[in-house]
Amino acid sequence: MTRLLYRTMLCFLGAGLVSASAAHAQTAKKSPAHTTAKAPVASGPTTLNGIYTDEQSARGRDVYLGSCKSCHAPESHTGATFAKWWRGKRLSDLFAFISTRMPKNDPGSLAPDDVADVMAYLLKMNQMPVGEADLPADADSLKKFRIETKPAASPSAKRTKP
Repeated sequence: MTRLLYRTMLCFLGAGLVSASAAHAQTAKKSPAHTTAKAPVASGPTTLNGIYTDEQSARGRDVYLGSCKSCHAPESHTGATFAKWWRGKRLSDLFAFISTRMPKNDPGSLAPDDVADVMAYLLKMNQMPVGEADLPADADSLKKFRIETKPAASPSAKRTKP
């Protein structure tokens, strides 16, 4: 008898779940708020908010000249090239990339402070505004910063005088 009662309860519960699921599906189809659009990118501080200091970028320039310039031209880290690789990503991504893959001749040999300084120099080379505090030298602290770049000047903005 208990077995029969158990099976009957399972049937009722199963039918109720199917019915509730179908009702939810109908409501979701009719609801204008139900969309499949992706959630907007979270706002927060970006590289356009002045997140490094002049002093830090000067230290980064020294590290860059000693460890990076032999393989990289500054042009490979600025403008459209920089934007193509890094726009929309987190500074923690750039930190991890430099920390683990640079310099090319000795990957992973840069100290975390040197990596943060080089990143400040890259931001300076890309004309990002200077701030009042150094970039932190750890990936977790850099996750909150999104890499944004200044829009390129349009050709009409570069008019010359006749």
